[in-house]
Amino acid sequence: MSSASQSGDGKDWESRVSAVRARVRRDRRATSLPLLFLGVATAVGIAPQLSSGAGDALAGLMITLAFAAIWVVFRFRAARAGVGRGTGFGVASLLGLFLMLTIVGFVALVYAGPFLIFGVGLLVAAVWQRNAFLAVWAIVIGGIGVFEGFFGITNRLPVSLWAQWEHPAIYLVLALMTILAGIIAWLRENRAT
Repeated sequence: MSSASQSGDGKDWESRVSAVRARVRRDRRATSLPLLFLGVATAVGIAPQLSSGAGDALAGLMITLAFAAIWVVFRFRAARAGVGRGTGFGVASLLGLFLMLTIVGFVALVYAGPFLIFGVGLLVAAVWQRNAFLAVWAIVIGGIGVFEGFFGITNRLPVSLWAQWEHPAIYLVLALMTILAGIIAWLRENRAT
């Protein structure tokens, strides 16, 4: 084969890839929407713990419901506009239900906290959605949350500073960081268009 025909094949291949990419539309809110939903749901589930010291079950339920809501929103957007898929978020909501309803999952949640659902669920959804930012966020924030679930941060503070509200306050900071990341992603997505 001559070099001219090889370079022609390369350009032909690039034009085919460009044509396929032009037809495939991605959802502009593929990153910001999940972060905003999960951040708000986590904050709502954690806020009552600041005063009452209640368990993490409400936060786990709210995170699971947020995954289900994201799945429904993406399915609706896909049906209406032909963009986005909610497949990974449906799996994440089922994973959350599994962790909350089975004995093994419930014991894992008691020790690791609600960020086990947050981290693993968001990582599963990010892999299915092929969204690198969500995968990194799931590993970092989910990992910090699970570490605090074992009182990893709280136990490193001096005893004089330790209070009952400190553990949920760390969770709330992680939820607020997720909301902030969602807002920044939303601003970036709007600037891209």
